[in-house]
Amino acid sequence: MTTGSTRPLIGRERELAAVRGRFAALADGPALVGIAGEPGLGTTRLLAEIAAWAAGAGARVHTTTPEALPRTLAALPTAARPHVPAAPGHVAAEPARTPAARDRAPGETAQAPAAPARASARTAPAAPAAAPSAAPVVVIVDDVHRCDGAARRALDGLLEAPGDGTLIVLGYRPRQCPPGLLAALTAPHPGRATEHLDLAPLDRAGAEEFAGAGLCARHRAALHRDGAGVPRLLALLAAACAGPGACPGEAPGSTSYPARAAAPLLAEVDALGPRARLVAHAAAVLGEPAEPDALAAVAGLDRAAVLAAVDELLAADVLRACALPGHVEFRHPLLGHLVHSAVPGGWRLGAHRRARTHHRELGRPALRGARHAEQSCRPGDEDGAAELAAAADQALASDPASAAGWYTAAARLLPAAPAHRARRRDLLASAAEAALRCGRADLAGTALAAREQLLDAADRGAGAADAAEPRARLAELAGDLPRAREIRRAALDELTAHPAPGGPDPLRTAALRTGLAATAGPGHAERAAAWAEEAVRTAAAHGAGGALHAHALAVRGTLRLAAGEVSGALCDARDAAGAVDALPDRAVALRLDALDHLARLETGLERYGPAARHFTRGLDTARATGQWPAATALAAGLAVLLLRQGRFPQAAARAEEAVRCSELAGGQEPRALALCVRARVALEVHAPETAVAVARAACALAAADGSSWYRSRLALAAAELAAGDALGSLETLAGAPLADPAAAPLDAAGRLALAEVLCGARRAVGRTEAARAAAGQARALAARTGLAGPRVRALLLTAAVADGPAEALAAAEEALASAAARGHAADEGRARLALARARLGLGETEQAARHLTAAGHAAAACGAARLAREVAAATEEAAAARAPAEEAHMLSQREYEISQLVSQGCTNRQIARTLGVSHKTVETHLGRIFAKLEISSRAEIANMIGRNTLVARPRTRTRPTERALVGAS
Repeated sequence: MTTGSTRPLIGRERELAAVRGRFAALADGPALVGIAGEPGLGTTRLLAEIAAWAAGAGARVHTTTPEALPRTLAALPTAARPHVPAAPGHVAAEPARTPAARDRAPGETAQAPAAPARASARTAPAAPAAAPSAAPVVVIVDDVHRCDGAARRALDGLLEAPGDGTLIVLGYRPRQCPPGLLAALTAPHPGRATEHLDLAPLDRAGAEEFAGAGLCARHRAALHRDGAGVPRLLALLAAACAGPGACPGEAPGSTSYPARAAAPLLAEVDALGPRARLVAHAAAVLGEPAEPDALAAVAGLDRAAVLAAVDELLAADVLRACALPGHVEFRHPLLGHLVHSAVPGGWRLGAHRRARTHHRELGRPALRGARHAEQSCRPGDEDGAAELAAAADQALASDPASAAGWYTAAARLLPAAPAHRARRRDLLASAAEAALRCGRADLAGTALAAREQLLDAADRGAGAADAAEPRARLAELAGDLPRAREIRRAALDELTAHPAPGGPDPLRTAALRTGLAATAGPGHAERAAAWAEEAVRTAAAHGAGGALHAHALAVRGTLRLAAGEVSGALCDARDAAGAVDALPDRAVALRLDALDHLARLETGLERYGPAARHFTRGLDTARATGQWPAATALAAGLAVLLLRQGRFPQAAARAEEAVRCSELAGGQEPRALALCVRARVALEVHAPETAVAVARAACALAAADGSSWYRSRLALAAAELAAGDALGSLETLAGAPLADPAAAPLDAAGRLALAEVLCGARRAVGRTEAARAAAGQARALAARTGLAGPRVRALLLTAAVADGPAEALAAAEEALASAAARGHAADEGRARLALARARLGLGETEQAARHLTAAGHAAAACGAARLAREVAAATEEAAAARAPAEEAHMLSQREYEISQLVSQGCTNRQIARTLGVSHKTVETHLGRIFAKLEISSRAEIANMIGRNTLVARPRTRTRPTERALVGAS
C-alpha cells in the first residue's frame, strides 16, 4: 500500500470522521469499518491517511495486504489476536514467541502509543511505559477483494473474533469481490460494531481542488467532462496539462498522457492474461460498446476464446456490461483511450482495418466506421473520403468536434488531382465551420488557410463566397465586427454578380443577410432592417422554414424593438417561437443562434417565461454538443434574464457558467461578453469593488467596435458609480464614448441603463440639471417601448432628481404600483426605498421606517446585496436625521477616509494617490463634505476629526467568495 503520497486528501471528511468515531468508541468493544471504492477513487490513499492519523492518536497500527494478512494477525498482541481456523488437514504453526516477533508485524507503521508529555527530570520521575497490549490496535487491510486461501481464513477469523480494543478497517472493490466474501464483509456480527462506507466520486469543487490551479481552460473543463470525479483519472488529466497558454491545440481525441501518470491504469491491463489483453486492445480499437462478434473480428480470435477473455476482463473490472444487451465497454472511456494509445502501432492499424471491414459487412452507418476509416485509409482513397464526409455530416449536429476532424481527414484522403480541388475546398470549409461551433478557432484557421491554398485565380471570388460564414464567424470570435460585415457583404455581392447556373443559393444569401443584420449595430439601423426584411422574405419563399427562418424573424424583431415598433417585434417573436418549437433538437443544434436571438428578443419584450424556456433549451443543447461559443452567449443571456426578474443568486450561477464556457469558446469576444454579465451580477450581489475589478477585466478583453466594447465600458461606469467614484464613472463613459443615451450604439436596454448611470453620476457631482436631462431621456426611452420594466426604472430616476420630496413621492408611489403589479420584488424594494427617502424629506419618519423595513425584506428575499446596502445607508441617514444636531455629522466611508487624510495635512493629489482615485474625485468629495458639515476650510475638518464629532458609515466587507470572484477574473 502506498503511504508516501504528498497530495493532500480531498473530499473524504465524512469517511475520516466515521473512522475516528469508531476509534473513540473502542472501549465499548471492537469495531469494523468497511470502505468500498471503485478503482481509482482513492481507497488506498484514504487508508494511508487513516493509518497516519491512528498512529498519531496512540494506536498500534498494522497495515497489510491479503498475502501478508496471516503473518500480520499472528504477530498481533495476544489480547487483540483473533482465532484463525486451520485449513482442512493443516496443522497450524505455533506463533513466534520472541518479543520482536510478537510485537512487530510486516507493514506495521507504529510500534508504541504516543509518548505522554514528559515531566521535568528535576521535579518528577519519568512515567513508566505502557504495556504494548494496553494501546488500541488498528488493523488496516487493503485490496480485501483479492483474499483467497490462507488469507480468506485469516480474514474470517478476524471478522468472527476480533480482539478487544481492535479497530478493523478494510478496503475493497465491491465489483471484484466474490459474492461469498462480500457477504462475509457486510454481514452484521453481535460481537462488534460495524459501519460500511461507499466512496463517492469527488464533486466539481473537490475535483478542481484536487487538480490544483494552473490548468488551461480545456483541461479544467475536461476534469468534469472526462474525469468523472475519480482521483486517479483527475491526476491523469492534470498531468497532461502544460498550463494556461502552453498547451498546444489538439485534434479531438488526440490527447497524449505522460507515461508515469498513465502507468497505474495500464498496469491493470498488463496484469491480464495474453488473450484478455488482446481482447482489451480490440475493445479499445472499436471505441464503443462492443459485442463478442466484433471483438472476435478485430482481435482475430474465435468466439469461444473471446467470451473466456471477456469473463476475465469483467472479473478484473476493466470491462463492464453496458445498457445495450450483449455488449461490453470500458469502465471509463478514458481508460479505453489510454489502452488504445498503448496498443502497438502496426497491430492497431490492422485492427482498425478489420473493424472497418466488419462494420461495412454488416451495413452499419458511416458514423460507426468513421473512426476506423480515419485511422486506416490511405491517401487517394475516394471511398474512405466519402465515408468520412458522410459521417461528419451525420455528426455535425451532435458532435461538431469529431465532425471537424472527419471533414479534415476526408479532404486529406481525396486525390490531389484538379478534379477534386472543389470538393476538398468544400470539405475544409465545413471543417472550419464545425471547429468554430466547438470553439476551436485554431483548427478553423488552419482549415481555412489550407483551403486558401487550393483556390485558383479564376475561382478566388466564388471560393471566398463559399467560405464566407466560417470566415465571418472567426472574425466575430476575435471581436472584429467590421471585418465580419465586410466578409459577408463581399460574399453577398459575389453571389449576386456571379450566380450559379440555377441562380444565387437562396438559403446561403438568407443566412448572409441575417448575419449582416444581426451584427450591423445601431449605427446602421436602416440597412440592417433592409437586410433582415430580405432574409425573412427569402427564407420563407424558398421553404427554409425551420431554424434559419426563425433566426431571421428574431433578428428582424430585435431591430423593430430597438426602433420602438413593439407590436411588430412581438409578432416576430411569436412567429419565430412557433417555428423553433416545432423543430427537433438536432435541427436546432445546427443553428443555436436562432434560439439565442429569439430568447434575447423575448427578454426585451418582457416575455420572460418563453425566453427562459428557449435559453434553457439552447443551453442544454449547446452543453450536450460541446458548442462553447453558443453556450457562452446563451448562459450570459439567461443570466441577464434572471437579473431582469430580480433572481440574483440564480443569475450569479448562470454568469459563472458563462465565464466557464467562454474559456472554451476560442476567442476574446465570448470571454469579454461573459465578464460583462459577471460584472453586472457582481454589482447586485457582491461589493462594488468586485464589480469594478471584473468590469475592468472585460474592458481589457473587448475589441474596439466589438459587440462587448460598449457594454464593458457601461458596466465599468456603473460599478465605479456604485463604488463612490462618480467622476471616474463619467470619465469612463466620456472615453467610450457614451455621453448620449439617444445616440449610443447600444440596444434599448443598454440605452436605458446608460441613462441611469449618467443620471446617478451627474447627480453625485452636483450637476443637477444634467441629471434631470438624463432622467428625461430615460422616460422617453421607456415610453418608446411601452413596457412595464423600463417604466419603473424611469420613474425611479424621476424620483431621484425630483425638485422636492412631494414630487419624488408621487413618482415613487407610481413606480411601486407598477413594480407590485408585475411581481418584481427587487424593483418593488427599490421603489419602497425611494418612497422612504421622500417620506423622510417630508418629515414622516414612521412611514419612512415602514418602507425601509419592507425594502430590506425585499432585498433579503431576492439576494440583492446592493439594494440591502442602499437600505442600510438610508436607515443610517434616517437615524442621523432623528439624532441631536451635534451627532448628525455622518459621512460616507470614503468621505471619512478623506477627512482623516485632510486632518493629517495631505494635499488633494496626495489623497488621490493614497486612495487610488482621481484628483477630481477628491475635489468632489471635499465639496460634499463641506456642504454636509456646513464649513468652508480644511482646518475645520481637522478640528472636527480631532474632537471625534464625525461618524463614518460602516463599510460593507467583501466576503471570501467575492474575493475569489475577483481573483478568477
